[in-house]
Amino acid sequence: MNVQIDFPALAGSHAGVCYLDSAATTLKPRCVIDAVGWFLQEGTSAVHRGIHPRSLTATDRFESTRERIAEWFLADAEEVVLTSGATDAIHLVRCGLRDLNSVVYTVMEHHSNYVPWMDVANHHCLGVDGDGQIDLETLGEQLRGGVDLVAITHQSNVLGSITRLEEIVELTHRHGAMILVDAAQSAAHDPPDFGGLGIDFLACSAHKMLGPSGSGALLVARHVQDRLRPVRFGGNMVSAVHGETFELQSPPHCFEAGTPAIESVIGWGAAIDYLDQLSPAGISHYLSELTDRAANQLAAIDGVRLVSTSDPHRGPLVAFTIEGMEANAVVKILGNDQIFLRAGYHCAQPLHEHLGMGPSIRASFQVYNTPADIDRLTERIASLARVAG
Repeated sequence: MNVQIDFPALAGSHAGVCYLDSAATTLKPRCVIDAVGWFLQEGTSAVHRGIHPRSLTATDRFESTRERIAEWFLADAEEVVLTSGATDAIHLVRCGLRDLNSVVYTVMEHHSNYVPWMDVANHHCLGVDGDGQIDLETLGEQLRGGVDLVAITHQSNVLGSITRLEEIVELTHRHGAMILVDAAQSAAHDPPDFGGLGIDFLACSAHKMLGPSGSGALLVARHVQDRLRPVRFGGNMVSAVHGETFELQSPPHCFEAGTPAIESVIGWGAAIDYLDQLSPAGISHYLSELTDRAANQLAAIDGVRLVSTSDPHRGPLVAFTIEGMEANAVVKILGNDQIFLRAGYHCAQPLHEHLGMGPSIRASFQVYNTPADIDRLTERIASLARVAG
């Protein structure tokens, strides 16, 4: 995909940047920057509460993003709760779900989908194999013991593995439990079919979908909306307030207290439009080619150990280590060459410990990356590995 021209962070004085940290946050195309700029310069107004033209226009553009999110995940707009990000979305389920007594999650979850469940009365963490897959029989055993919720990522941000959602959702529902899917890593290129799969809750973030920081969403299926209560109270989420009583708005607005990140949400809508023009299928195919190229070239370097799944159906990232070199040192050295990677546990320390390893190096890809980026990365990694060896 020849789209680098659309991204100011790769143009002009930044033309030499090789940005390979998109699993952490993505670069923003010009259309997103323009949409945010429109609101800040021309469209600034409160949404939902005003009846003057500027407020109505801002509200229309704000609500159109809700509709675009719903279309992207094949859900209904009334099922889309706008949040400050995926972490906030998961927090809403953790704190708002009535009678939550038993949760199952996995060792490969991002900390935002791991830490919240640790103080639930009955919680169980499932292990994964080297390809990042859980054992369905073990999950079934847990479910037969009585579970309220299964919380699982769609794509690991370390292994790149794609979980078998169709089987996991079916098994979870067969035993009367609900499921929360963390789709933060997959949303931009492999959005789960929320309605078709029958997912109960889905969390995602704008900043991993070429959008601004500060906004995200929790998709809440209609049949479980009455089981979720608001965790924040204030303006907009109420339809009326009297001396000692108040009336909530209908979902999704009853879960959205206070003034939202309006410019971020509007920018997110522009990002989804941009992604839609490229098409999820086209994005997924292109990123798969880049990931295969990176994995194959890195695997051929002496002293490099791949951490990522061997399954060809994987997310657009490769994690690895170099024998004799600390991950942080590698990333600092390459950063001086304008090659930007991520080092550490990637907010998934339990998974690293489960795999018996320390911090890793992660290269992650998006539509603005090219085969030349991959070659530049692997050439430098090969050079470092030779020195370390």
